[in-house]
Amino acid sequence: MARSTKKILPEKDIRVNGSLWLEHEGRRFFGPGPVQLLEGIEETGSISKAAKKMQMSYKKAWDIVNNLNTTANTPLVITATGGEKGGGSRISPEARDLIAGYKQLRQRFAAFLEEESKRVQKH
Repeated sequence: MARSTKKILPEKDIRVNGSLWLEHEGRRFFGPGPVQLLEGIEETGSISKAAKKMQMSYKKAWDIVNNLNTTANTPLVITATGGEKGGGSRISPEARDLIAGYKQLRQRFAAFLEEESKRVQKH
């Protein structure tokens, strides 16, 4: 930031902030919501239970799952239709890898935001 911003901005509590998601062809594809949904599916074995836990509609959860599965090179959510024991869903190893990579990216992003906040506060 330019040196003149020190006279413009308050001296305290200025932070650089932002959101982080992955895009594909200009559309949001993967971020905090899909991560939470995938983790919920892994925990509960069910798209509907994961959606309910997030207070998300089943339709929205399915839209997210469809977007994930059609955008990724391999399905991230594997569904099983009902039978004697009913249906269920699970996430693929690739989904686990994508979650882990996203969490590492978020850590680097948080460090970037912290450094930029320090820089803004100095000027």
